[in-house]
Amino acid sequence: MAASSIRSSGRWLRARCRSQPGWLAVLLTASLLGSAVQPSQGQVVQGRVLDLENGEPIEGTLVLLLNEAGEEAGGYLTNPSGRFLISAPAPGTYTLRAERIGYETVTSDPFQLQAADRFGIRLEAAKTAIELEEIRVEGTQRCLVRPGEGLQVASVWEEARKALTVQNWTEREGSFRFEMARYERELDETERTVRNETRQHQSGVSSSPIRSLPAEDLLTEGFVRRSEEGGYDYFGPDASVLLSDLFLDTHCFNLTLDRDRPQAVGLSFEPVSRGRMPDITGTLWLDSETSRLDNLEYTYTWAPWPEAYGIAHGEVDFEHLPTGAWIVRKWWIRMPVMGVDFTRSGSRGESRVRLVGIKEVGGEILRYSSLDRAVVSEDLQRGTLEGQVWDGIRQAPLAGATVFLSGTSYSGESDSDGGFSISNLPEGAFTVAFTHPRLDSLAIYAQGMPVAISPGVVTTVTLGIPATGTHLAVTCDIQTLKDGNSAVVGFLRDARTGEPIPGAGVTVSWSSYEGRLESGLVERIRELQTTTDSTGHYTACGVPPDIRLTVRAVVGEERTDPVQVTAQKGAPAVANLLIGG
Repeated sequence: MAASSIRSSGRWLRARCRSQPGWLAVLLTASLLGSAVQPSQGQVVQGRVLDLENGEPIEGTLVLLLNEAGEEAGGYLTNPSGRFLISAPAPGTYTLRAERIGYETVTSDPFQLQAADRFGIRLEAAKTAIELEEIRVEGTQRCLVRPGEGLQVASVWEEARKALTVQNWTEREGSFRFEMARYERELDETERTVRNETRQHQSGVSSSPIRSLPAEDLLTEGFVRRSEEGGYDYFGPDASVLLSDLFLDTHCFNLTLDRDRPQAVGLSFEPVSRGRMPDITGTLWLDSETSRLDNLEYTYTWAPWPEAYGIAHGEVDFEHLPTGAWIVRKWWIRMPVMGVDFTRSGSRGESRVRLVGIKEVGGEILRYSSLDRAVVSEDLQRGTLEGQVWDGIRQAPLAGATVFLSGTSYSGESDSDGGFSISNLPEGAFTVAFTHPRLDSLAIYAQGMPVAISPGVVTTVTLGIPATGTHLAVTCDIQTLKDGNSAVVGFLRDARTGEPIPGAGVTVSWSSYEGRLESGLVERIRELQTTTDSTGHYTACGVPPDIRLTVRAVVGEERTDPVQVTAQKGAPAVANLLIGG
């Protein structure tokens, strides 16, 4: 079986966003206001943003300086005093736009800046009258392109747009130091549990923890495209893509609700025209009480194979900082991994594509701080796994067991009471298992159990060596045990290196006698065959109890010496095998 190669783009490229028309009027005062920062030369715009009702300063307001073409020429997040200071790149005609979640967006009248000029202005913003919790989603809605003012869908988009605009600006400014983790996972195709994971940590000043390709590139060439290595690349949108004119002109918006998220209002989007060009459809989720943007969920409208349709999707989680800035805290993209089954019947062959796994590529900001250390985050909430390992045969705690999440580097050791605790675990569905010398001596293969790790949650499990005979029901089904009621278990290892040998054939044989005593008995040799798994472990189910059994293994041209054992009813015989000695 060959699996197709699929990877996600780790390069997220920056793109400039354009502002949207239709801002409200603002009260202006052309008085010069002081600032803590005084540039030595050039054109400067400075001022304050105040609450229209009580005159209090509004911290965390994004004030953007726009040129005559409406393009961004500078920006500033107001400090606790509501002050801002922006250096203009050149003399000319400019306007200011100020926006913050919970307040109306306001724009100034155009004003002239001369060379080395200093312009003072005061902006007064009224608290927004938008109450997202009062929004009602009707059963029949039209999906709207650039919904007009006064519509509920336009009100929700306005709040989402503010957060995306500030997040886009925050990333471009590079004013935060991030400690990040990027990871790749292979997931089971049915249960979505982690088969294996690789993780890399990095820290430093970053202009953007995640970046996308430019909007024009994605919306003309597609969000899914064939890679040079053979497989497919999957790309996700960042704020600049969602804010772009091209995205807004080619996608329509609608409101949605989810019973599982009663405190949220969703702004769903989909492409206006569904052609063969790979696009995305998704939902921006906002908190209905605070109007803050929580996360983005999206799926891909196209797949390279019919069997992969609907599998690929992604998610982006946003976080609002005390300063008013917004960042992406976590993100991931899941992509299908396909395999090809080939069967031959006579002279003809037939191939079939099927899903064999899920690849997840993602990242998360573990902690962050502003460059002046005025803002320092708490560590990203992680999960904890704890519990006990129990020896069911001895009916006692099992000390010294190594407990681990399969396919990862996360592990811990049980204490004298069998207790263990593994902290700082990422979110996800995993398989927890353990190893211990007693497992080898009993030739018991400790099958793992699924666990779900959630941020800030302590998950408790109990692991153990099953009592005598109990594990037969785990490794052998009832139908197989119906006649024999026993089994032979063991490990096959290389005598020279001690390494397990997977995929080797193991044969268990025994003699049975048929006929009558007066006419003579005929000896017949019975056999059971099985294969070692990836750990070198094997299980031969259905052997008769209380009869001498001979166990052998073959690896290429080499054979093990025969091992003779006797199984008991309900309790397996143990036959550990060595090849090469």
